[in-house]
Amino acid sequence: MVRAGNGSQVAVAFSGERRRAGPTRLLATLLLAAVFGCSEEPERAPSAPPAMTLPAGQAGAAGQSPPTIAPIGGAGAGAGAGAAGASGSMAGPVQPPGAGTGAIMPDASTMTTDAGVADASSAEPVSCPASGLASGTHNGSVDHAGKRRTYVVHVPSSYTGDVPVPALFDFHGYGSSGSGQMGASGFRALSDEHGFIAVYPDGVGGSWHVNGCCGQAATENLDEVAAVRAILAKLTLELCIDPRRIYASGISQGGGMAHHVGCLAADVFAAVAPVSSDLRTEPCEPARPISQMSFRGTADRLSAYEGGPVGPAGMQYQSIGALPTLQRWAEIDRCTDAPAPTLELCQTHKQCAAGVEVTLCTLPGAGHVLYANPSNFDVAKAAWEMFQRQMR
Repeated sequence: MVRAGNGSQVAVAFSGERRRAGPTRLLATLLLAAVFGCSEEPERAPSAPPAMTLPAGQAGAAGQSPPTIAPIGGAGAGAGAGAAGASGSMAGPVQPPGAGTGAIMPDASTMTTDAGVADASSAEPVSCPASGLASGTHNGSVDHAGKRRTYVVHVPSSYTGDVPVPALFDFHGYGSSGSGQMGASGFRALSDEHGFIAVYPDGVGGSWHVNGCCGQAATENLDEVAAVRAILAKLTLELCIDPRRIYASGISQGGGMAHHVGCLAADVFAAVAPVSSDLRTEPCEPARPISQMSFRGTADRLSAYEGGPVGPAGMQYQSIGALPTLQRWAEIDRCTDAPAPTLELCQTHKQCAAGVEVTLCTLPGAGHVLYANPSNFDVAKAAWEMFQRQMR
């Protein structure tokens, strides 16, 4: 029995394969089993980060069968936050959180402060809904293109409804759910700490459609970007969201979704932070330069750091690898500098169009689920620190 990041307890059965002892590795294994419903392959021993040059080849791990999911239910998150087709009613308290126009739209010339936090101090007001969702965790849905698209939304405890606050979309991996992602990624705790709204959409059949891959969502050729826009449109009628501070993250196939909305919805999202996923969306032609921060593990066997085949049998695609993804985003954002070391395990292009930044964080010895890793690197915290510097 393990206590998940949301405070719930999750029982995990092991397959009997031999594993290294130690609290970090044990937590990573438990998270993988709880979130993705499958056993992690034996990981290679931690090693120093690889030299930051492009790999000579693209050989990678063999494709894996799609995992199953044992969702982690969050406190206050109803049981209906699973796959599409669940009830469309909003669960949880719905009370008038306040009314008025408190708000403040930033001027592009004052996008960051000395502390490196986006400055929303200019005078253009944003109208807030007169009533809507109170603080807490709620289930929601919206009908889009003949599908009921479900999601979980966590409204921070500090939310009053009269001042616009940032919002973060956090996309789950293949075979998982919004509630599972909420319990694993660490963004819900940061939501309460920093006062942003965290949104956890559900993929159809536990899958997302990103350039032809994968699962039910790809088979049905779903327009995921349009579905995300529909969810956001509904939430803006219920919550006071700052339209200049909307962000996206996600893991595995959900990381592909974070890349995807960065490429195709830069008019909505201010920055993206994909986890354990290469850029797959091509052509990637954002409406404007957009900051991107990727997190990759060198021992990832599902989405290999060096690139290679990714996805379940019969639906595999060839990934380009972590370093080529960094290079590709640098091209997209017209960066002119070489990447320089940042944080503990990251490298960043800082001389990019419109002042955006492009980053890769390389976690040595880490597998696919990076929210726990041998370096004890806090992925969600690093992503949020970058988001705070960004406005659309």
